[in-house]
Amino acid sequence: MIKSIEEARRAGHISNESANLASVALGLKGDEALFANRIVSRGSDPASLELARFGSISEPVMRAHQLGPGSLKEDEREHWLVLSSVSMDENAAADLPPTAKFKQFHDALKWLETATDTEKRAAADKEKGAILALPFEQNEVGGVSMRVYESDRGFASAYWSGQEVAAVREGDLTFVGSQSRPLAELGITVDKQLSPTFGIIFPKG
Repeated sequence: MIKSIEEARRAGHISNESANLASVALGLKGDEALFANRIVSRGSDPASLELARFGSISEPVMRAHQLGPGSLKEDEREHWLVLSSVSMDENAAADLPPTAKFKQFHDALKWLETATDTEKRAAADKEKGAILALPFEQNEVGGVSMRVYESDRGFASAYWSGQEVAAVREGDLTFVGSQSRPLAELGITVDKQLSPTFGIIFPKG
């Protein structure tokens, strides 16, 4: 891969800076790769902000990063919500250049450092309210009636509202999840089981 990058640089297809960036990125692993991806490409999120602010990513925040905030226990939510309240909206910021994403990252870190506990609690409450207010439809999915969301935070919205199961549509795929009970025990049929409590339904036809 590094050889291909160097060949592209020599041929003038990419600049020296782009080639160097790509080469360095390929060598990054773990949290550092996550951080670099957020700074350059996807914008800040709770995991990258916590890493930059505290030097490491806590288990609950990493769990939320990997499994979604619906996996957070009640006493773990406020800290994540504070971080989420100053994170970048990936969809709205998709076309922003790295300079704009870096500025937002810098501003978010400054707020996290200087905001009072009262301000942080208010931000967390507002963020939680926005998640709970996400729109949904009530439809049958996998043989069971449940809330169906278009946002990847739909599972958190459903679980935090007391729902046992929910679904999230992403393009042609429908992801189905349960807070704790196996999908099979709940009578939910999926096309691909990713875990006892999570699966995917593919488009029909």
